[in-house]
Amino acid sequence: MIKTINPRGAHLIMRGIKKCVGKWKAAILLGGILIGVILISPVKAHANSLSYQPSYEDGIPEDIRIYCELVGSEFQICPEIFEAIAYHESRFIPDVTNNNYYGMMQVDVKVHAQRIEKYGWTKDDMLDAYKNLIVAGDLLHELYLEYGDENPIVLSYYAGNTTAIEYYYKTGQMTGYAKEILELSEKYERLHGK
Repeated sequence: MIKTINPRGAHLIMRGIKKCVGKWKAAILLGGILIGVILISPVKAHANSLSYQPSYEDGIPEDIRIYCELVGSEFQICPEIFEAIAYHESRFIPDVTNNNYYGMMQVDVKVHAQRIEKYGWTKDDMLDAYKNLIVAGDLLHELYLEYGDENPIVLSYYAGNTTAIEYYYKTGQMTGYAKEILELSEKYERLHGK
């Protein structure tokens, strides 16, 4: 989160500095302080600020939408599936963690440690939205190859619920997770004119 100084507070700080060192030195000093704060601020704070900027009426941050398009193209998976999972799992927040689940797509870093290492990355790299999407894309691509283009099965399995696959084969019914992802994906597709 990027913190701001209210104008009154900035004015008081500037007036105090002017008294101590003079007008021009104060301006240079304050400018240097601001540049220093910007340079030492965590990079992920800046990355997060990009991810909170929704694009168009779909509410998907522009950088995330671009990443989903790229990864979807690479793995031949509809980008809206990635967008729907990212929304469901993290509301598009790249650096979210929940126990062993990391990043926007909530990749289980223990279960998928070899998959992450295959790309030369660590679990901390899963807090990068693009890298996280690539690992999730690799997993989903593998599942599509194994189970075919049956979204309910793939999504149920992706959600970590392997019994959902058996349930789907027996009853033909999807899990609530799979239904939600598919409905949201379809909504995104309509909004994107597909």
